Amino acid sequence: MRRRSIPFAFATVVLLSLAAFAQSPQPPTRSAPKTQAASEGGTGAQGKIAIINTVAFRAGIDELRVKLEALNKEFESKNTELQGLQKQIDDLKNKVQAQTPAVQPSVRNGWIEQGTELEKALKRKSEDYQTLFQKRLQEEVGPVWGKINQYLGQYSKQHDIILVLEREVAESSNLLVWMAAVTEITDDFIKEYNKANSAPAAPKK
Repeated sequence: MRRRSIPFAFATVVLLSLAAFAQSPQPPTRSAPKTQAASEGGTGAQGKIAIINTVAFRAGIDELRVKLEALNKEFESKNTELQGLQKQIDDLKNKVQAQTPAVQPSVRNGWIEQGTELEKALKRKSEDYQTLFQKRLQEEVGPVWGKINQYLGQYSKQHDIILVLEREVAESSNLLVWMAAVTEITDDFIKEYNKANSAPAAPKK
Protein backbone atom coordinates (compact mmCIF):
# COMPACT_ATOMS: atom_id res chain seq x y z
CA MET A 1 0.00 0.00 0.00
CA ARG A 2 1.58 3.31 -1.08
CA ARG A 3 2.13 5.96 1.52
CA ARG A 4 0.41 9.17 0.53
CA SER A 5 1.44 12.51 1.91
CA ILE A 6 -1.14 14.93 3.29
CA PRO A 7 -1.94 16.74 0.06
CA PHE A 8 -4.15 19.53 1.34
CA ALA A 9 -1.92 20.67 4.20
CA PHE A 10 0.87 21.13 1.67
CA ALA A 11 -1.40 22.30 -1.14
CA THR A 12 -2.76 25.15 0.97
CA VAL A 13 0.70 26.69 1.19
CA VAL A 14 1.37 26.10 -2.48
CA LEU A 15 -1.95 27.59 -3.50
CA LEU A 16 -1.26 30.76 -1.60
CA SER A 17 2.14 31.04 -3.07
CA LEU A 18 0.94 30.48 -6.60
CA ALA A 19 -1.89 32.93 -6.13
CA ALA A 20 0.51 35.58 -4.97
CA PHE A 21 2.76 34.87 -7.93
CA ALA A 22 0.08 34.60 -10.58
CA GLN A 23 -1.69 37.74 -9.42
CA SER A 24 1.39 39.70 -8.46
CA PRO A 25 0.83 43.31 -9.40
CA GLN A 26 2.15 44.23 -12.78
CA PRO A 27 3.15 47.85 -13.31
CA PRO A 28 0.89 49.49 -15.89
CA THR A 29 2.57 50.42 -19.13
CA ARG A 30 2.63 54.02 -20.18
CA SER A 31 3.89 55.83 -23.21
CA ALA A 32 7.35 57.28 -22.87
CA PRO A 33 7.53 61.01 -23.57
CA LYS A 34 9.00 61.90 -26.93
CA THR A 35 12.46 63.38 -26.69
CA GLN A 36 15.31 64.28 -28.96
CA ALA A 37 16.78 60.83 -28.33
CA ALA A 38 13.57 59.25 -29.57
CA SER A 39 13.69 61.16 -32.81
CA GLU A 40 17.25 59.94 -33.33
CA GLY A 41 16.27 56.30 -32.95
CA GLY A 42 16.37 55.80 -29.16
CA THR A 43 13.37 54.89 -27.02
CA GLY A 44 13.29 58.23 -25.26
CA ALA A 45 12.37 56.48 -21.98
CA GLN A 46 13.13 58.54 -18.90
CA GLY A 47 12.69 57.40 -15.33
CA LYS A 48 13.77 54.79 -12.83
CA ILE A 49 13.70 51.00 -12.73
CA ALA A 50 12.61 49.41 -9.46
CA ILE A 51 12.62 45.96 -7.87
CA ILE A 52 9.76 44.68 -5.72
CA ASN A 53 9.27 41.43 -3.81
CA THR A 54 5.59 40.55 -4.00
CA VAL A 55 6.05 37.50 -1.75
CA ALA A 56 6.57 39.94 1.14
CA PHE A 57 3.07 41.33 0.55
CA ARG A 58 1.37 38.35 2.19
CA ALA A 59 2.86 39.18 5.58
CA GLY A 60 3.58 42.88 5.09
CA ILE A 61 0.38 44.25 3.57
CA ASP A 62 -2.16 44.24 6.40
CA GLU A 63 -5.22 44.03 4.17
CA LEU A 64 -3.87 40.96 2.38
CA ARG A 65 -2.57 39.27 5.53
CA VAL A 66 -5.94 39.53 7.30
CA LYS A 67 -7.75 38.05 4.28
CA LEU A 68 -5.34 35.11 4.09
CA GLU A 69 -5.56 34.44 7.82
CA ALA A 70 -9.36 34.40 7.61
CA LEU A 71 -9.23 32.03 4.66
CA ASN A 72 -6.91 29.63 6.45
CA LYS A 73 -9.21 29.75 9.46
CA GLU A 74 -12.17 28.96 7.23
CA PHE A 75 -10.46 25.81 5.95
CA GLU A 76 -8.97 24.71 9.24
CA SER A 77 -11.61 22.04 9.92
CA LYS A 78 -11.21 20.57 6.43
CA ASN A 79 -7.46 20.41 6.85
CA THR A 80 -7.92 18.65 10.19
CA GLU A 81 -10.29 16.17 8.55
CA LEU A 82 -7.70 15.30 5.91
CA GLN A 83 -4.97 14.95 8.48
CA GLY A 84 -7.22 12.51 10.37
CA LEU A 85 -7.69 10.42 7.23
CA GLN A 86 -3.94 10.42 6.65
CA LYS A 87 -3.33 9.19 10.19
CA GLN A 88 -5.78 6.31 9.70
CA ILE A 89 -3.95 5.34 6.51
CA ASP A 90 -0.55 5.47 8.24
CA ASP A 91 -1.82 3.40 11.16
CA LEU A 92 -3.15 0.72 8.82
CA LYS A 93 0.09 0.70 6.86
CA ASN A 94 2.08 0.16 10.04
CA LYS A 95 -0.19 -2.75 10.99
CA VAL A 96 0.25 -4.39 7.58
CA GLN A 97 4.02 -3.91 7.54
CA ALA A 98 4.40 -5.29 11.08
CA GLN A 99 3.39 -8.72 9.71
CA THR A 100 2.63 -10.16 13.13
CA PRO A 101 2.37 -13.99 12.81
CA ALA A 102 -0.74 -14.04 14.96
CA VAL A 103 -2.62 -11.90 12.44
CA GLN A 104 -4.77 -13.93 10.07
CA PRO A 105 -4.33 -13.26 6.30
CA SER A 106 -8.01 -12.35 6.07
CA VAL A 107 -7.54 -9.66 8.75
CA ARG A 108 -4.43 -8.33 7.03
CA ASN A 109 -6.23 -8.21 3.69
CA GLY A 110 -9.06 -6.35 5.37
CA TRP A 111 -6.61 -3.71 6.56
CA ILE A 112 -5.23 -3.36 3.03
CA GLU A 113 -8.71 -3.00 1.57
CA GLN A 114 -9.68 -0.45 4.22
CA GLY A 115 -6.50 1.53 3.58
CA THR A 116 -7.16 1.54 -0.16
CA GLU A 117 -10.65 2.95 0.38
CA LEU A 118 -9.32 5.58 2.76
CA GLU A 119 -6.71 6.62 0.20
CA LYS A 120 -9.44 7.05 -2.39
CA ALA A 121 -11.48 9.14 0.05
CA LEU A 122 -8.44 11.24 0.91
CA LYS A 123 -7.67 11.90 -2.74
CA ARG A 124 -11.28 12.80 -3.55
CA LYS A 125 -11.72 15.11 -0.58
CA SER A 126 -8.32 16.74 -1.19
CA GLU A 127 -9.25 17.57 -4.77
CA ASP A 128 -12.68 18.86 -3.76
CA TYR A 129 -11.27 21.07 -1.01
CA GLN A 130 -8.50 22.41 -3.21
CA THR A 131 -11.05 23.41 -5.84
CA LEU A 132 -13.14 25.14 -3.19
CA PHE A 133 -10.05 26.80 -1.73
CA GLN A 134 -9.08 28.17 -5.14
CA LYS A 135 -12.58 29.57 -5.59
CA ARG A 136 -12.60 31.24 -2.18
CA LEU A 137 -9.07 32.51 -2.73
CA GLN A 138 -10.13 34.30 -5.88
CA GLU A 139 -13.23 35.73 -4.20
CA GLU A 140 -11.46 37.03 -1.09
CA VAL A 141 -7.91 37.77 -2.20
CA GLY A 142 -8.36 38.58 -5.88
CA PRO A 143 -9.91 42.03 -5.27
CA VAL A 144 -7.08 42.94 -2.88
CA TRP A 145 -4.49 42.15 -5.53
CA GLY A 146 -6.44 44.37 -7.89
CA LYS A 147 -6.13 47.25 -5.41
CA ILE A 148 -2.42 46.54 -4.94
CA ASN A 149 -1.92 46.59 -8.70
CA GLN A 150 -3.73 49.92 -9.02
CA TYR A 151 -1.81 51.44 -6.14
CA LEU A 152 1.50 50.27 -7.61
CA GLY A 153 0.67 52.26 -10.74
CA GLN A 154 0.04 55.38 -8.67
CA TYR A 155 3.15 54.81 -6.58
CA SER A 156 5.28 54.38 -9.70
CA LYS A 157 4.04 57.64 -11.21
CA GLN A 158 4.71 59.51 -7.98
CA HIS A 159 8.28 58.19 -7.83
CA ASP A 160 9.06 58.53 -11.55
CA ILE A 161 9.35 54.74 -11.97
CA ILE A 162 8.85 53.45 -15.50
CA LEU A 163 9.57 49.75 -14.94
CA VAL A 164 9.03 47.44 -11.96
CA LEU A 165 10.57 43.97 -11.87
CA GLU A 166 9.30 41.23 -9.55
CA ARG A 167 12.38 40.21 -7.60
CA GLU A 168 11.98 36.43 -7.35
CA VAL A 169 10.88 36.11 -10.97
CA ALA A 170 13.79 38.24 -12.17
CA GLU A 171 16.29 36.29 -10.09
CA SER A 172 15.00 32.83 -11.05
CA SER A 173 15.03 33.72 -14.74
CA ASN A 174 18.54 35.23 -14.51
CA LEU A 175 17.10 38.53 -15.65
CA LEU A 176 18.43 40.19 -12.52
CA VAL A 177 22.23 40.02 -12.47
CA TRP A 178 22.97 42.95 -10.18
CA MET A 179 21.00 45.66 -8.47
CA ALA A 180 21.74 48.72 -6.36
CA ALA A 181 20.06 48.73 -2.96
CA VAL A 182 18.16 51.92 -3.81
CA THR A 183 16.18 50.12 -6.54
CA GLU A 184 14.41 47.94 -3.93
CA ILE A 185 11.02 49.52 -3.17
CA THR A 186 9.29 46.65 -1.34
CA ASP A 187 9.40 48.01 2.22
CA ASP A 188 8.51 51.56 1.22
CA PHE A 189 5.66 50.41 -1.03
CA ILE A 190 4.20 48.22 1.73
CA LYS A 191 4.43 51.08 4.21
CA GLU A 192 2.72 53.51 1.84
CA TYR A 193 0.02 51.02 0.87
CA ASN A 194 -0.81 50.28 4.51
CA LYS A 195 -1.13 54.01 5.16
CA ALA A 196 -3.55 54.45 2.29
CA ASN A 197 -5.59 51.27 2.80
CA SER A 198 -6.88 50.23 6.21
CA ALA A 199 -7.05 46.49 6.89
CA PRO A 200 -10.38 44.82 7.68
CA ALA A 201 -10.96 43.53 11.19
CA ALA A 202 -9.01 40.37 11.97
CA PRO A 203 -11.09 37.16 12.30
CA LYS A 204 -12.10 36.22 15.83
CA LYS A 205 -10.14 33.35 17.32
